[in-house]
Amino acid sequence: MKIIMDQFNTHYQKTAFPLTQTETTQRSDLRLAIVSDAILGRNGVGTYYPDLLTQIQTRVGAAKLFSPSVKPDRTLESFALPLPGDKTQRLAWPKKRELFAQLDALDPTLIVIPSLGMFSFFALRYARKNAIPLIIVNHTDFDHLLSLYWPNWLSRPFRKTLATINRWLYNKAVGVGVMNAKEEQKARQDGACLVQIMATPLDTDFLTHPIRPIEGAINRAIFIGRLAPEKGIHEILNAAHSLPKIHFTIIGDGPLREEVQNTAKTCQNISYLGWLPRKRVREEIDAAHILLLPSAYETFGTVALEALARERFVIVSEGCGISKWPSLANGIFITSQEVSLTKAISSITRQSLDNRNNHAQQSWRAVREFNEKAISDWLDFFDKATTPRKPN
Repeated sequence: MKIIMDQFNTHYQKTAFPLTQTETTQRSDLRLAIVSDAILGRNGVGTYYPDLLTQIQTRVGAAKLFSPSVKPDRTLESFALPLPGDKTQRLAWPKKRELFAQLDALDPTLIVIPSLGMFSFFALRYARKNAIPLIIVNHTDFDHLLSLYWPNWLSRPFRKTLATINRWLYNKAVGVGVMNAKEEQKARQDGACLVQIMATPLDTDFLTHPIRPIEGAINRAIFIGRLAPEKGIHEILNAAHSLPKIHFTIIGDGPLREEVQNTAKTCQNISYLGWLPRKRVREEIDAAHILLLPSAYETFGTVALEALARERFVIVSEGCGISKWPSLANGIFITSQEVSLTKAISSITRQSLDNRNNHAQQSWRAVREFNEKAISDWLDFFDKATTPRKPN
């Protein structure tokens, strides 16, 4: 199999969003390997790194992503196991010899591991064997997810095991990337020395494609993501029943797919489109007015950032990390125990056009700056990670 990211390289060179003039870092000596267990394009981590590579490709000597593809490629994967509770996600076991051969071809000077799994494990072994600096990135708060669905007596030993694994990984890494301040504090407590909070980059299509302004009544809402209980799917279905004049589009796949499909068959204001490629996702966001992200917890919430880039209204829960970024939070509508999703949608539809736009305008304006910060932060992080540390 050719390295997965090769199929993106020509597109990257044609569409990369230009960085500001103040971002002058060039690292032609840096050859970057990102090795991830996340399936390409199927979740937040699976889209994060293609988006990142789009915009740093011309700023470094080489950069490639190694990860499972949507359709298993047996030249790289030996076998895969479905994740518990969600057969649409899989944990792949790579062929070590093939993965190492592809890494040898790149000859990386820095390796980034953004997940826990066998791709990551073999990348760690490769980095140690060849004395290559390693960056660990935490995208998921497993502690929080375990506590959501498992009783304390069961989740506690798993949390301790994960903490032990993290401490071991941090001891092997030169740096740790996190998505918010809470995760930064936890990483430092677990022994990480170089820790940096990373902003989230965007697919250039969301930044460069002409924006279609919202005109007329606000009556189209959209959800994009994994169809799982923690994503607030039942809240969305309840809102659809309560707001018959609002049309709800649901995009994604997951363990609640059958329930969503069955509800869409009997509820005229719900359309279920299944899993869609990224370009279609952007088109559907453009066709909608409000993006819904009522997840119990999101480390960040990339799809909310994408909707802001398209100048759409965004409703997220208090548990979504994007609401903690000051430059973005002021233009986001937030649900809470006091404000249900149904109530938040109704509030937006009742406001005047000027009030709605004034609420969202600051976030819409901040998106490009936020994207540029993400690229600048990553290039700075790479520079720190590959600079030899002075002895104490």
